[in-house]
Amino acid sequence: MFGWQPFNMNSFNLGNGIFHIPMELPWSSPGFVNVYLLEDKNGFVMIDCGVDGEEYYQLLIEHLDSFKINIKDINLLIGTHMHSDHIGLSTRIREQGVKFALYKNSTDFITHYNDWKIRFRELIILAEKQGAPKSFLQDLNEIETPIYAGKVTKPDLLLDEGAITEVDRKLFTVFTPGHDITEISLHDASSGIIFSGDHILPKITPFIPTTNEDDDMLGRYGDSLDKVLNISHSIIAPGHGGLITSPYERIEQMKIHHKKRSERILEILALSKKSGWEILEELFPRNLDQLNLRLAFQETMAHILYLKNNKKINFNVVNSVQVWEKLS
Repeated sequence: MFGWQPFNMNSFNLGNGIFHIPMELPWSSPGFVNVYLLEDKNGFVMIDCGVDGEEYYQLLIEHLDSFKINIKDINLLIGTHMHSDHIGLSTRIREQGVKFALYKNSTDFITHYNDWKIRFRELIILAEKQGAPKSFLQDLNEIETPIYAGKVTKPDLLLDEGAITEVDRKLFTVFTPGHDITEISLHDASSGIIFSGDHILPKITPFIPTTNEDDDMLGRYGDSLDKVLNISHSIIAPGHGGLITSPYERIEQMKIHHKKRSERILEILALSKKSGWEILEELFPRNLDQLNLRLAFQETMAHILYLKNNKKINFNVVNSVQVWEKLS
């Protein structure tokens, strides 16, 4: 088993000039997002920040006060990816004069972040092609941008892979798309810690989204896992949950999980041809709520498109629905 250490849900010092803040979230699982502060020359670098809302901003200030840190002591806020629990509070923090950084491709997705109608438009088209029921399509069509997402504008700094030259600390950007197309991990060379956002988590396998049939997000995710495997590090500090103290073992376990899921789809299609929705129903036979059904559908499609790109399966269109079959 991989090693991991549960966090006490109070702020604490990790050593090496690194502080941890658990920011509460407006849902139960995961109930907190990990925010990290890294000491830098004349201030701090903050990694992620939590959701938007005055109460969450005040919670952040309380945590900072416990370390005797002022919000204006933060020189740079880095978002690991464009999900509300990681960057929702960014605009309020920027209003205090803090610079904000995301990966360089983030500018292509700001409108998608700010308007979930746009964000889910392609997913509705994909779901229709996979034979999804009308109730599911209607649920997708009714999704509104949650207030806790806040509004994001173009970052002050667009990161590329490699050393972040705007900080004195030896901090490196590692582009790790998969869970999100803008996802980065941050390698702090002096401490040997990788801050993984949601790319690598200690107890669950991150959700791999798919919104259209042209992008192989699972293939990207596998490549990103391999990229982290090739970096020398001793600990992964994730966006949720406790420290991962056996990081290489954890990465290998996650790769095995996805391999087994893809193999299960091949087993299903070895028996009969099925639409994407029918494959979903076999992979996830239990009743799921609206949110988890959406996540399950996207993850199922991530595996289907991965198998298609690797020439393991293909589809024929029957009554406007893609029906998948295993290739010999």
